[in-house]
Amino acid sequence: MADILVAIDQAGLDLVIDDDLRAQLEALANVTWRSDLGGADTDTYAAAIRDANAGIVLTFWGSPLLTRGAMQANPQLKYLCHIAGTVRRIVERGTIEDGLIVTNWGNVISRICAEAALLMILSGLRCATAVTLDMHVAKTWPKEGRWMPRSLFERKVGLHGFGAIAQELAALLKPFGVMVSAYSPNAPDEAFERLGVTRATDLTALYAENDVVSIHTGKTDANYHIVTAEVLAAMPDGAVLVNTARGAIIDTDALVAELQTGRIHAAIDVYEDEPLPADSPLRGLPNCQLWPHWACPTRDRIIDCGRLAVQNVTRFLDGEDPVNRVTLARYDTAT
Repeated sequence: MADILVAIDQAGLDLVIDDDLRAQLEALANVTWRSDLGGADTDTYAAAIRDANAGIVLTFWGSPLLTRGAMQANPQLKYLCHIAGTVRRIVERGTIEDGLIVTNWGNVISRICAEAALLMILSGLRCATAVTLDMHVAKTWPKEGRWMPRSLFERKVGLHGFGAIAQELAALLKPFGVMVSAYSPNAPDEAFERLGVTRATDLTALYAENDVVSIHTGKTDANYHIVTAEVLAAMPDGAVLVNTARGAIIDTDALVAELQTGRIHAAIDVYEDEPLPADSPLRGLPNCQLWPHWACPTRDRIIDCGRLAVQNVTRFLDGEDPVNRVTLARYDTAT
């Protein structure tokens, strides 16, 4: 029977491994449950893997970093199943180079993030923050002339990035009869054709030609502050900018300056500094909707990630390839 180490704290386990999934895991293998390894140093972690004789390790937010050395000290370890998204803080790149199979939640939560982006688009068009401040704080009746609510129907929507989340959003947008374009040099033509999305070849043009732009690109060196003051200035008056990707994709100072003119609206879920500082100039702007990095996964749907993990462990033990494998290319471009 195989041996598994679950290196997840109790709070994380309560989110992603319910009683049914726990029983499934224990039917598959000898499972060692370690909820005390958060922040463990390399030697402690390597010893825990060795003591469990683990060929598989399950991790989640807050699990320790698996270094190349810790892996080399445990030649029986073949597969790390990360139940969350980014693996950069969970495994060193060298472990993948050495042949460790690594997977993450992949696309299982893409629809949840797309749902959040749709909410933010709609509430941005309807000036939800300004209305909320008027109704709840100022206790006044909003005047439409100040903030003009608009519909999403038949508008032009641009997607900055066209990975799994953006593709899910494109599908959600279909009932609104919108015209969708996307900027993503590496996305395959098949995805554009399947979803009826126009490929944009110029980033500034994407921002300039759409009523709404939703950001879904990765946090890479090339994308750092790629949404510059010039790109923001190209947006039409009244345009809505949504960001559920990563804060550093937008030059925050430039965004604040543009929002302070009142010319555009923004709905932001991610920031360069998180938690968002209390004195952030983004706070209090009536044309800026702020979310606390809650786009996904929602608490009720994060169990989907645990189910996928158990399915992947089953595949691995059956000699099949687990899905959502993190290759070196995916590792290097992940947010």
